[in-house]
Amino acid sequence: MKKLLISTVAVASLFAAPTIQDLQKQIKDLQTQLKELKSSQENTATDLQKVKQAHYEDHINFHYDLRSSVDYLYYKMKNGDEHTNNVLSNRVILQGVAKPQDNLKATLSIEAYNLFGMNNPASNDNSNATANETPDDTTLRVKEAFFNYTFGEDGQYMFSAGRRPAVGGYPANLREGDNPTSPVAHLVNMEFDGFSFWMKPDAMGSFGEDYGTNIKFCFGRGYSSSVGKFAEDGSPAYSKSDLASNDMGGFLLVPYNDDQYSIWWENIWAWHMQGMIDTNNDGQPDEMADVGAYFGSNIIFKADGVGEEISDFLDDTKAFISLAYTKTDPNSNGMLGSKDSEIGTSIWIGADMPANEDGDRFGFNVVKGSKYYRAMTYGEDTLAGSIAAVRGTAFDAYYNKTLVEHLTVSLRATFLNYDYAGSDAFFGDDGDPDNPNYVEKATDIRAYIRYKF
Repeated sequence: MKKLLISTVAVASLFAAPTIQDLQKQIKDLQTQLKELKSSQENTATDLQKVKQAHYEDHINFHYDLRSSVDYLYYKMKNGDEHTNNVLSNRVILQGVAKPQDNLKATLSIEAYNLFGMNNPASNDNSNATANETPDDTTLRVKEAFFNYTFGEDGQYMFSAGRRPAVGGYPANLREGDNPTSPVAHLVNMEFDGFSFWMKPDAMGSFGEDYGTNIKFCFGRGYSSSVGKFAEDGSPAYSKSDLASNDMGGFLLVPYNDDQYSIWWENIWAWHMQGMIDTNNDGQPDEMADVGAYFGSNIIFKADGVGEEISDFLDDTKAFISLAYTKTDPNSNGMLGSKDSEIGTSIWIGADMPANEDGDRFGFNVVKGSKYYRAMTYGEDTLAGSIAAVRGTAFDAYYNKTLVEHLTVSLRATFLNYDYAGSDAFFGDDGDPDNPNYVEKATDIRAYIRYKF
């Protein structure tokens, strides 16, 4: 009886087993369900994109960046004098971004950067304690205000105009833990109003697509020749002043970029550079004047990841070497204290690496500049002076730590050893590297806490 029961179950199981046709039908039904699910997900993503686009069309999306810093500053002058200070500061940036079309984006950044308390004891009109509650002037600092318009087949070209971002380019951005806001910072790290035209790799033919080649042309104006609305000498409103307009133009060529290794080459020309000159021949520059023209070139080799899967550490390491060259073309007033054309060079080497904790980064920078090197910067990257413009040797090291999402702290130490004067000066006699007394050594040790969202 037991054998009969087992045989009956076996035969029933055999007949109940699915046939090949049944399996094929089940597979086909599953494929249909997967297609329906994928289509549903794509429709959801499309609807979400439409919602986001509508949100951009109807709103300006604001980003908030607050940084509170303390800087310990130390200076040693050539004559032996020493100066120290502890500086507390707040910097807040409000950035608004609007994107009414897929190919049109506008950006506005407003910045307030102040020392704690007041900075000018000669006047209490704009002290921090009273400035927001008392009527005074109508000053509002606009850091950036520009639009990007993308056009051509598949967005091959982009045109931009306005107050373009020209501070915080690569590699200066790494020290701050930011994305680069402009291409490179070794040669130019100051704000300009102007225009740019970008030809993306797709616009450069098959060569551009294969090697990531692209080029951007830029034009800016640093000083406008104008007497203003109410001229003291009675000249018509906004007529030409004694100083010529200071214009700058150039291009940034990226001959190779495979998203890991890349080469960036920047060239700039500037005319009618401004600088203080010594008209009284008493050794003290006393009058602003047009001092001549200027050329600069900067090539940077950078790696976003070192090697091919050697280690997680190297995969997440950013390393670079940047070479810069400047040449003056002075008029009769002379540039940088010289009536001759002078050449300057600078090298900047550094790396930005992952730390033990997720999101933490640390890095270092070493810069060496020659006697007549002159970058387009006036010391924006540290309170003690610009490492990009140093005529001598600069070294700094930093550690950026994430406390919680959107909240970071940083510690940075910067040391500048000047071999010559005039690193952060203008282009006239105050930029003379042979000035007798100058800052010989400078230190800026900075700590900050920063909220960014």
